[in-house]
Amino acid sequence: MRLVTFLIALAMAIGAIVLPVAAEAAEPPAVVATFAPAALGTLAPGQDLVLSGTISNSGAQVIPAGTATVTLNRTAVSSRTDLAGWHDSDSILGDDKLGTKIFETGTPEVPAGHSVPVVITVPAAAVSLSAQSSWGTRTVAVTVRSVGSVVAQARTDIVWAPGGPVAATGLAVAFALTVPHPTTGLIPADLLATYTGIGGILSHDLDSVIGRNVAIGIDPMLLASIRVLGDSAPQSATDWLSRLEGAPNDTFALSYADSDLAVATQAGSKRLLTPTGFPIDPTLFPGASTVSPSPQTGAPTGGPTPTPSPTGGPVSPLPTPESLVAWPYTIDKIGWPADDTVVEADLDAFDSFGLSTTILNSSNVSYTVNYTPSAAATIDKHRVVVSDNILSSLLRSAAGASSQLAWENAMVRLSGSIAVVGRERLAESRTLLTTLGRSTGIEPRLSQTLDALAALSWATPATVAAVATAGEPISASVTAKPVPAARLAQIKALLASEAQVGNFSSVLADPSLLSTERRLSLLALLSNSWSSDDSGLAAANAKYLTRSTTILNSVSIAESSSLFLTSQNSPLPVTVSNKLPWPVTVYVSVRSPTGILEVLEPRVELTIEANSQAKASVPIRSVANGEVLIDTTLSSATNIPIGRPVQTKVEVQAGWETAFTAVVAALVVGVFGFGIWRNIRKRRKGKGPAGDGEPGDESDETPAPADSAETTTS
Repeated sequence: MRLVTFLIALAMAIGAIVLPVAAEAAEPPAVVATFAPAALGTLAPGQDLVLSGTISNSGAQVIPAGTATVTLNRTAVSSRTDLAGWHDSDSILGDDKLGTKIFETGTPEVPAGHSVPVVITVPAAAVSLSAQSSWGTRTVAVTVRSVGSVVAQARTDIVWAPGGPVAATGLAVAFALTVPHPTTGLIPADLLATYTGIGGILSHDLDSVIGRNVAIGIDPMLLASIRVLGDSAPQSATDWLSRLEGAPNDTFALSYADSDLAVATQAGSKRLLTPTGFPIDPTLFPGASTVSPSPQTGAPTGGPTPTPSPTGGPVSPLPTPESLVAWPYTIDKIGWPADDTVVEADLDAFDSFGLSTTILNSSNVSYTVNYTPSAAATIDKHRVVVSDNILSSLLRSAAGASSQLAWENAMVRLSGSIAVVGRERLAESRTLLTTLGRSTGIEPRLSQTLDALAALSWATPATVAAVATAGEPISASVTAKPVPAARLAQIKALLASEAQVGNFSSVLADPSLLSTERRLSLLALLSNSWSSDDSGLAAANAKYLTRSTTILNSVSIAESSSLFLTSQNSPLPVTVSNKLPWPVTVYVSVRSPTGILEVLEPRVELTIEANSQAKASVPIRSVANGEVLIDTTLSSATNIPIGRPVQTKVEVQAGWETAFTAVVAALVVGVFGFGIWRNIRKRRKGKGPAGDGEPGDESDETPAPADSAETTTS
């Protein structure tokens, strides 16, 4: 037992020592070395290898001056997997595993919390690559030592270019022209002015891609947001739109607001979600006619003659939903879902939407070949264009680089990766597609990146249009990348909410007053630019759902605890409240579960003015006395239920009406009967013998005529 106790204590002591060491090993290194070769990694015979970089010390201790050892693997990289593994590994390798040591130089002291720039120049003779050495990518490492220990290691690569022809790879680039995080489906005028003004994201993006080898995917929301403002659009926005119209680039349409195609189909949408309309203010289009142009001729259709413009010039029609988003795209019917979101069933849905070609990320696609094929492919019967994931990631890193060194590193890797693709099949030229990311902000080095890419001799420009229509596409299959369940649940809730408001809007004479805004806001929340802001998207989704609930509850029956009916045919009063800023028309329906009340009219129409109440009178008949719980509901003209049903207790005492009538009748008969009896009694008293009457009584008899005395005398 003593031995067991000793062993346990020893194990605990060892654990107390080892565990902190393991924890320290998991922390990021305090010293980081970063180096990139000059000329974006291109090196020719007779040129020195110049490596520029920094040694950064985030620790609390100074790093004494030391040495930097440069090693070169003179064997060309033959695999993209090998090159990616070289760059992505964080482990520090020994010199014997890095290649040949070609140079060593001193490094300066690096104070705690500082970065020190270092430039290493390796003489051409030390590189020891000749004109006979094959063209291609070679790996380079810089190992930094201090006080006899390795403190950091940087990995990069060069492309040896001895001269002569090289295997050039065609490279097409697609760019999404969008704005970050839309919420309403139309960009407000003040934001448009910011985005299209000097330094704005739209101005920067257009400056970066216009006239370069880039196919521009245009978000129709940009077009509609500017055009719907009419004469009130910011001057910078209209100027920007004119520049875009004059761009020589290929163009294609993104989904409205760059909404996520795959998440919508996987959430159950059976159609391509597009705006149902736009809020067009006629006052923003002076002199415009409300007559829409004919789709065929552009001339006004039949109807009232348009009012002439105040200036006496020709009258133009108001814009239509179609004209607000119209554009002469050079590439038609392309769908571009977010990277790594597609399952095979989505391609069937996209095809039903009229999208003949889909851009997919290569990590969403599988091939049966062991090399990098051209971008054009078919999956079952569907035509796809595959964006190379590795090259696209490097292109995006370069475009968004925050420093010159970070940009050079990304470009060196991009250049080396393209060269490796060229070496895979030297006798076969291929064309690849790269894509820039969805907009989350300004990419400060976008134009610099595109210009550097165009300068590579082993990357020739190609167009997205040529890739999309290339003959003999390779056969591929989908590597399913379904949208996460949590994201799908959010979208299903949004779709259900929008559908409910769409049905509810039938209470309005013009349902688009509600449905248009809800659809535009829904498309904005489906925007791919939200993928980088989960918390912001959750808040925006909650706001959308809350607004929809408020709309659905805006027309309701004013509840009453009980009603008392004493008449057999008295109408039942039902009060309805309308909190919308427009008049609504509803139909009131009352159901009696018993035979005590008979509802004579099943639906009673009622119009309620904006922000007010109105009362409907539902004809009923009281059949018997008693208590009944009636159900009152509202519906629209299209029989869509509106609001919540209301139960009301009704106390029916229809017999009270009969008794009351009898009492009143008896009173009337009594009053008239008493008056008649009194008159008769008075008459009888006047006919009695003389002296019998009361003193002062007067006879009811009429005195005899005067000539009666003469008759008696005769």
